[in-house]
Amino acid sequence: MPLPCCRGNNSHPECFEISVPENDSLQSKNVKCLPYSRSLPVPNPKCSFGQRQQSNMATSYLDLSQIYGSTNGFVSRMRLFKDGKLALRAVGGFNNQMGVPPANLDNSICRSSTGKPCLLAGNNRINFLPTSGAMYTIWMRQHNLIAEKLSEVNPHWDDQKLFEEARRITIAQFQHVTFNEIVPVLVGKEQLRVMGIKLQNNGYDSGYDINIDASASNVFAAAAGQFFLTLLPSKLNIEERKFSTRSESLLKHFNDPALIYEKGKIDGILKFLLNSPIEKPGLHSSPLLRTAFQKKDEADSVDIIAIVIQMGRDHGLPSYLQWRKFCKLDDVNSFLALQSIFKPSVNISDFERLYESPEDIDVFVGGLSEQPSKGSLLGPTFACLFAHQMTQTKRGDRFWYENFLSPSAFTVPQIDEIRKTTMARVICDNTDTVTHVQHHAFSLPDDYGNCPLSCNSTGIIQPFDAKSFKDDEKLTTLPITKETIEKVIRLGLKQWQRYEEGEGRRISAQLADSSPSALLSHALLMAPKKESIDIARTASVLREATNILITGQGLNKEERLPDLDVETLQKILPQIDVGSVIGNFTPFLARDPLPKEQCLPEPLPCDHTSKYRSYSGWCNNLKNPKFGNAFTQMRRLLDPAYDDGFDSPRTRSVLGNELPSARRISNIVHSDAPKFHVKFTHMLMQFGQILDHDMMHSPISRGPRNTILNCSSCDSAQTLSIHCFPIKIDHDDPFFPSKHNDGRPRCMPFARSLLAQVSLGYRNQLNQLTSFLDASTIYGSTQCEANKLRLFSDGKLNFTDLGFNKEALPQGNQERDCRSILQNRQRRCFVAGDERSNEQPGLTAIHNIFLREHNRIARYLKQINNFWSDEKLFQEARRINIAQLQNIIYKEWLPVVLGCQNMEKWGLMPQTSGYFEGYDDQCDATISQEMSTSAFRFGHSLIRGVFNRMNDNFQNMTNHVNLTETFSNPSPVYDKNSGHMESILMGLIGASSMAFDRHIVTAVRNHLFAKPGGPLTGLDLPAVNIQRARDHGVQGYNAYRKYCGLRKATTFSDLRDTMTSDAVTALETAYAHVDDIDLFPGIMSESPTRGSLVGPTLACLIGEQMQRLKKCDRFYYETNDSMVRFTPDQLVEIRKASLSRIICDNSEYAANIQPNVFLMPDDLSNSPMSCSELPELDLNKWVDRDYCLVDERVVNRGKTKRITPCVTCTCTLEGPECHSITIDDCSRLLRDYSIADIQKDPVCLIQCSQQLKKL
Repeated sequence: MPLPCCRGNNSHPECFEISVPENDSLQSKNVKCLPYSRSLPVPNPKCSFGQRQQSNMATSYLDLSQIYGSTNGFVSRMRLFKDGKLALRAVGGFNNQMGVPPANLDNSICRSSTGKPCLLAGNNRINFLPTSGAMYTIWMRQHNLIAEKLSEVNPHWDDQKLFEEARRITIAQFQHVTFNEIVPVLVGKEQLRVMGIKLQNNGYDSGYDINIDASASNVFAAAAGQFFLTLLPSKLNIEERKFSTRSESLLKHFNDPALIYEKGKIDGILKFLLNSPIEKPGLHSSPLLRTAFQKKDEADSVDIIAIVIQMGRDHGLPSYLQWRKFCKLDDVNSFLALQSIFKPSVNISDFERLYESPEDIDVFVGGLSEQPSKGSLLGPTFACLFAHQMTQTKRGDRFWYENFLSPSAFTVPQIDEIRKTTMARVICDNTDTVTHVQHHAFSLPDDYGNCPLSCNSTGIIQPFDAKSFKDDEKLTTLPITKETIEKVIRLGLKQWQRYEEGEGRRISAQLADSSPSALLSHALLMAPKKESIDIARTASVLREATNILITGQGLNKEERLPDLDVETLQKILPQIDVGSVIGNFTPFLARDPLPKEQCLPEPLPCDHTSKYRSYSGWCNNLKNPKFGNAFTQMRRLLDPAYDDGFDSPRTRSVLGNELPSARRISNIVHSDAPKFHVKFTHMLMQFGQILDHDMMHSPISRGPRNTILNCSSCDSAQTLSIHCFPIKIDHDDPFFPSKHNDGRPRCMPFARSLLAQVSLGYRNQLNQLTSFLDASTIYGSTQCEANKLRLFSDGKLNFTDLGFNKEALPQGNQERDCRSILQNRQRRCFVAGDERSNEQPGLTAIHNIFLREHNRIARYLKQINNFWSDEKLFQEARRINIAQLQNIIYKEWLPVVLGCQNMEKWGLMPQTSGYFEGYDDQCDATISQEMSTSAFRFGHSLIRGVFNRMNDNFQNMTNHVNLTETFSNPSPVYDKNSGHMESILMGLIGASSMAFDRHIVTAVRNHLFAKPGGPLTGLDLPAVNIQRARDHGVQGYNAYRKYCGLRKATTFSDLRDTMTSDAVTALETAYAHVDDIDLFPGIMSESPTRGSLVGPTLACLIGEQMQRLKKCDRFYYETNDSMVRFTPDQLVEIRKASLSRIICDNSEYAANIQPNVFLMPDDLSNSPMSCSELPELDLNKWVDRDYCLVDERVVNRGKTKRITPCVTCTCTLEGPECHSITIDDCSRLLRDYSIADIQKDPVCLIQCSQQLKKL
């Protein structure tokens, strides 16, 4: 029963009535008093005497107690007790997922106009307004959605477990939305900084303080937290039908849940909230709030705003000015002084009339009167009080979602998933008809930074993925002891040693042939480095140990694993810690004594202040220093598809038969069909190759003592090495006979990639290079490689003066199959950061251009900073060269390959100004298996069989370069009379590439690395690509269609959505089942998407990797990291970089060149122009001085100087920053400066034009 108030002398002593003035415009003349019952008191701590305290019926934590309630009994009323869900009701056309809240049988708490029951929630304010009801409802639906997703990944969980985990996650999401989206808008960045309540971007938060009381403060509950009442509109506009809206007074729906029951109205209310502006906070409120709940008896009217003010007095809140002092704001001593801090619309005379002194002003009234702080919705006092409460709430909550306190802590991947939560996604997932939402749901949509996005979008409005919440406890408790692991490793070591001995004997028995051949060339090009061989030895032992664990061979019954499926074993075996055990066996692995500290230093802790990359990629990621490093395992997008689940190559059809030979598929799908591209130059292919060599190099297996495996015999896997995987030649092959002259079946030699697994489990492969786009092709991937390439003078790279080429690549023995010296001993092969630089002359030419560019930069830096050391000059030139390369990749090359839509989809376009802020330190840049074995081999379709030589006018010269004759043979680069490398370079930018399609030229399909003059000695490049993916256990093409968002094909006809009929026919001819299609022929058979060179699946695989190489690279050239970034002026210069300009600056022939060398020249947008017309990198922005020059005036670093009468400049570490001066007194300006100087300064002219006119 409500207390009897406004009854004169008969009122209850706990009444604190609100008197109504006679001239009140909203209340009836008969209403002299508004009832107010004082807040329920509670005892002081330990029942001590003291001030009156008020109770809080809800928990003070952000724990969604407004939904779940604050007692176990109430939670039971909310639950369905099935599948972990809340008891949403399927009424009035609603289904269970999109249902309405449970019914509250106590109808006294609301006034339903339709007789529908009140809504039940942890707080009765669910019935306060339809907007409240809608918000409560979608968070209840969110709980049920989370419960469903958890059930999918944890089908063994019972109702209680599902409910508690769904509640825990939903609360965490609510906390994240509150602090990530709402609080920053309300209090502004300054209060976030002052109070230290900004959320972590990654990892855990260690800010929990056991001594902090998170209880809601009185001033927050009774004043600051009530500001939202002033935001409410007078009307509610709800979409009835498309293009039809119903507008109703908000008063009609006070405390009436009827609207929530109408189908479609919850969605309509949310659309209204998303698209309607709020009323700005201030000394105003809807008149409806001042006559709320009015019934026939006028005395029952309630003025909610008056109640809030009265509540502040009831609770004994200090006055407004005292709270300003609490917040350390400027003192106010008079009503007049309030004018500077209150909004202009506030009439100070009203305050003087209502209050005797400024010290009497109620905090609610004063707080709402203030002008908002910069970047805040609230004024400084309310922003301070609100932020203070949020700080207490966060730091005093042991269960705060970012805390690392066990056992309530989430794992880091789980927190990362929670951090994806946005209000936009919650609305999308829990409504039927809301199809588009702005990603900042608390800001109005616009056409710029907050445009509405489709709810089907997963890039910005990311859906919840429950995978990280999968409970693998049952799988990880394997019955395996350390003793068993030691035994398994010991048995694995013995088995590997037996294999090594037997393999060594078999190789020794073979007749060695060191003459040039495809086998030798391929083996040397894919040769493992010493560091890789060291890793492979350990991996071989782990491979054998894995086999022993799986088969149980040599183990006692109690030591064997339980009977588990392959998929489960693939997941749990790598989790077994073998690090300490394998270390005990390293003396038996016969490792080479490598100077690891010299070649691959791994210093810890990482130096976050160094702006230069390590050569190996170490410490690019400060938290995970090995991410993207050289000599690490490659990443997988999908689980491996080995025949045995762990090691055997993918050779079986889904129908059980053997897959067709890779060579047979090449013949049917990839046969030569010469067609030149009308738009793209051969440089598109050539730049793609050097880019490939910058990112990946997976070496192939060797025999004992690093001997080359001759896997040309069809039975070599049985008779020579388990690492042989020869490619069969069918009887009807159009080029290669299926048998040798002696009747033996013919196969194409193929050795499997070097083992590189670092744990028990399935076979994995190695990348010998850093994954990052760091020009390792130029500088190498280890400290030792880099040292061999340097001149150690003036910051330059080493080079060779050939006379006609004054700055050629250095000569050396890096290429061990150097065929040019067979013709002329003087024509030695070259040395570069990547040992494949001599693979073909076009590649050699590009290597040479980037070496020259490094040295050109170093020479100029030496001129302007002659006090820099060789090391400083080298590292800075390297840093600039890498940045230019990245700009060319993302600004010029990649848009041609992927097209603008894919560039936009994957967030790959460079910025036109400012810094990139998307670096993610949880992100691993490591190259994927799919990228390495298939996707980034797409350029093989663009290769010409003949490389044109052209002069400086792009006219064809004689003696073109025949690719089949120049594998591992740089002789054309030495041919002075034919234009050496210069004419090859001009041919790359003047001749078109082959068309991108599934067809590949005969030069690499039948004659790859063929023995000079030797028939039938070449390899088949597309067959090698197919075989390599099978070797690595890469799944078939159809699986990646699904991964990339396409419909998985069930028949070959289903492929026609991305392929031509001819392509589908070829694949159907080659394969027995659509699931058998290998990834490479599948992606190469797709038709290009609009505006793109490539098809949708290939674009997806490339886009995924290139996105990682951008956002996972701490040194990405546009980074905003203050420790490693370029200055704003330097970044402007880097953005000018183009391959055309680099060629101009480093080529003797290039005088006129098209701006985009990846596109054929034309008469319009890509018309050749003089090199001097192309944007040039201004290296003067790298002048290193302790002062700045501004208009020939010296400004010392850290100092500010007035450069002109109305402009001052400050010299910063990143250069001068200048600002205009606001002139308050033009007369004084005229006294201090000459009229001539003032008239030269437009800033002065604009501000003092009137005074100047009078002169």
